[in-house]
Amino acid sequence: MPRTVMVFLNADQTLSAEAQSDAARTHATKALSAYWSALQGTIDPNKLEKAANNALIGNPSEVAQQIVERFHPEDRLMLWFDFFNHNSAHVIEMMTVFMNQVSPLVERLRGEE
Repeated sequence: MPRTVMVFLNADQTLSAEAQSDAARTHATKALSAYWSALQGTIDPNKLEKAANNALIGNPSEVAQQIVERFHPEDRLMLWFDFFNHNSAHVIEMMTVFMNQVSPLVERLRGEE
């Protein structure tokens, strides 16, 4: 059974790694807030924090590190890049960055090269 995880990834080359992380966190907060608000009519900060803790959020390096720290190498991840994101170009960009930058970093971190 795959583990479902939302991905909020930012690899904007015009931003520093820290600014990429901040932008990814902002995106995640907005999406998760909208989700919980639509689901229950109110935003519960505890539920929002828990949902963010279950997501992969940050720049490519951070997302790779989160995967290595949180998931067993034999886990299969079902990644949601389009969670409350109707901008197909952004979704495609995050998927491309994941495969071209995050995935190779995960392999290196796990010594799978």
